[in-house]
Amino acid sequence: MSADALTVFTRWYDAHEAGDVAALREVFADDVEVHSLFRTEPARSPDAAVAHFLRTTTETFAGLAMGLVSTPAAAANGAVLAEVVFTGAFTGELGWRGRVHRGAGQRFSLPGVVVIRTRDGAVTSVKTLYDRDDWLRQIDVPTC
Repeated sequence: MSADALTVFTRWYDAHEAGDVAALREVFADDVEVHSLFRTEPARSPDAAVAHFLRTTTETFAGLAMGLVSTPAAAANGAVLAEVVFTGAFTGELGWRGRVHRGAGQRFSLPGVVVIRTRDGAVTSVKTLYDRDDWLRQIDVPTC
């Protein structure tokens, strides 16, 4: 299982980093859930996951990249974990604590972790974990 999970991770990661929407949609399971620390509910379904990706990478954070820091590690249950660093610029709008904040190109570099779950050759879940307050401070959004 772990070799298959790593192959799925690589397909997902390559599509994500290339901005290849068709390949990204193709790697998602029908019941995929993409979790975000900025949203209370995950994006559910391949279409919702792709819309979340596009909104994040084209409307909110220009040049958003997720560079691998560690070699991805797979578990027997189909989960894959990798240490990453998120980089880019805040150029769009971000709703946070009842206010809309507008980016002015503030650059950020933030360490984090990505965890995907796989089943039958597809991604069923994506979670990115990072210090949200650190990210907010870097883009000049008040944390309280």
